[in-house]
Amino acid sequence: MGLLERIAQSRKRPEARDNNTVGLSMTDWQRMWRPGSQVVYDGLTYQAYQLGSSGSMNSGFYESNAVVYACEAKRVSVFSEARFQYQQMRNGRPGDLFGTPDLAILEEPWPGATTRDLLVAAELDVATYGNSYWVADHDNYLVRLDPGNVKILTEAIEDQVTGLRVGERLLGYVYMSTNDTMTVYSPHEIAHYKPIPSRWQFLGQSWMTACLQDIDADTQMTEHKRVSLRTGANLSYVVSLDKSITPDQFAAFVEKFRAATEGPANAGKTVFLGGGADIKTISQTFGDLALAATQGATETRIAACAGVHPVIVGLSEGMAGSSLNAGNYTSAKRQFVDGTMRPLWGAFCGAFQWLLKVPSGARLWYDDRDIAFLREDVKDQAEIQASDAATISTLIMAGFTPDAVVEAVHANDLKRLAGAHSGLFSVQLHPPGAEQAPPPATEKKVQKP
Repeated sequence: MGLLERIAQSRKRPEARDNNTVGLSMTDWQRMWRPGSQVVYDGLTYQAYQLGSSGSMNSGFYESNAVVYACEAKRVSVFSEARFQYQQMRNGRPGDLFGTPDLAILEEPWPGATTRDLLVAAELDVATYGNSYWVADHDNYLVRLDPGNVKILTEAIEDQVTGLRVGERLLGYVYMSTNDTMTVYSPHEIAHYKPIPSRWQFLGQSWMTACLQDIDADTQMTEHKRVSLRTGANLSYVVSLDKSITPDQFAAFVEKFRAATEGPANAGKTVFLGGGADIKTISQTFGDLALAATQGATETRIAACAGVHPVIVGLSEGMAGSSLNAGNYTSAKRQFVDGTMRPLWGAFCGAFQWLLKVPSGARLWYDDRDIAFLREDVKDQAEIQASDAATISTLIMAGFTPDAVVEAVHANDLKRLAGAHSGLFSVQLHPPGAEQAPPPATEKKVQKP
C-alpha cells in the first residue's frame, strides 16, 4: 500500500480501518511540510509542496494598486464571457461543438451560480495564487479549495539501473482544513487550473510574480504624489539663520515659518524672511522627476506581465500618439484575445475535463461566439466566410458532395474530402463522357398580316 492510500486509510473511522495497515505517523506527516524536507516510506521518497505567502501579497496589490486592478478587471470581464461545450475530434482535427447534460456542472457550478461566477473565481485565484483547485461534491456541484491550504504530494522516480533520482511523479493533493483534518484527492479527482507554469511542473504562478518590483515602484510613486499634494505640493526648504540668534528666537522662527508655508492652504504663497535669513529649495518638482514618463513606463511593464495591451486598459502610454488609431487598437485587441484569453480558456478546459464525462472522440472546449468584446471583428469574420463560401462553391463545382465540402472547409481539413467525390464533373455535373442533350425545340410563331 502506497503513502497516499496509507494517509486515506488513517483518516477513516476506527471501525472502518483495515487492521492489517497502519496509518502514517503525525510526526512524519508534519515533518513533510517543513521547507526542503522529505519522507522515506517503504523505500520510496515523498515530498510535499505548498504555496508560500505570495498569495496574500498579491491579493494586497490587487486591492490597492490601480494598474493591477485595471489589468485584472479586464482579464476577468473577457475571460468570464466564455461558455463551454464538447468538440468533436476527427483525425486529430477539431470539429463541431455540441452539448450534453453532463455540462450542467459548469453551467450551474453551485446553487444560484453560473459559468460566469465560476470563471471569475478561478481567474482571481490564478491572479492571487497562480493556482485554482476545484472538486465535485456528491450533489454534482463544484467546491473551491482555498489554494493556501492545498498541498501537492509527489513521489520520487529513480532510475532502475543506477538508483539515482531522475524526476518525480504527481501522487495526489491534500487539503488541510482549519481543524487539522486532511482530505486526500487523487490527480483525477481535482481540477487544478494553473495557466502560467512555474519552474516546478506541478505548480502554477501568478502573472504578478515577475513584476512585483514594478508594482511596488508604482505604489511608491503614487504615494509620493499623494503626500506632495497633501502638503500643498510645496518644495522642501533649508533656511539658514544668523548664528547670533538665541534658541528661543530660533524656535519661534521655525514655528511661524511652518505655519506660513506648510499645508495645502499655503501652496503658492510668497515666502518673506527677515534680515539674516537665507532660504534654499532642496526637493524636486514632478517635472524634475519626469514622474509621468517614469510611472507610465512602469504601468506598461505591469500590463505586459498581465498580458493586456495598455491601449485596452486605457493606461497613459496606451492613450498617446498612434496607439489610438483604429488599426492599432484592433491589433491590440487581437493580441489580447489570441495571446492571453484563448490560452487561458484552453488551460481551463484542460484542467476541468477530468471532472466531466467527456464523450469518446471529443474534448472539452470553449465557445466564444457570443462574447461582446469580439463582435467588432465582424468584418474580419465576414471576409473569412466569403472566402470559405468561394472555396465551397469551387469544390462543389469540382464534383465533391456538398455535405462533405462544408464539413471539410469548416474544420479546415481537406482530407475529409477523401472518398466524397460524386464522380460527376464540370459545372453541370454530368457523368464523364456524357454528351449534353440539345435544348428542346421551340415553335416559331408566325405573325399574321
